[in-house]
Amino acid sequence: MAATETSTKASPYENDVAGLRQPMVTSIGIIMGFQLAFLANWALTAETVPAVVGLADTVLALTFLVSIVAFMLVLFRLLNNRIVTDPGQRYQDTLRIYISALVLGVQSRG
Repeated sequence: MAATETSTKASPYENDVAGLRQPMVTSIGIIMGFQLAFLANWALTAETVPAVVGLADTVLALTFLVSIVAFMLVLFRLLNNRIVTDPGQRYQDTLRIYISALVLGVQSRG
């Protein structure tokens, strides 16, 4: 067996993801700020009646809640400094959660 051969399988993803964290953290802060501002405005405009009255309002509130929780999970995964065996794969999984949270947040306003 030659010295240049390796028995480990190469990762299909780039393992240097440090430069990709900061833009995602910034965008999450901006998006969550808009979401929380929308929810606060929604709650303040409903002075005499509850903000969540019907099925449509319930669905809207739940999708916002799920989106915000997913964004918080993404933030945790990005800011967690534990050493992982495959950072490229972890980043890809985190990116999928991020896109799902983004779609949920945009869909609930649309």
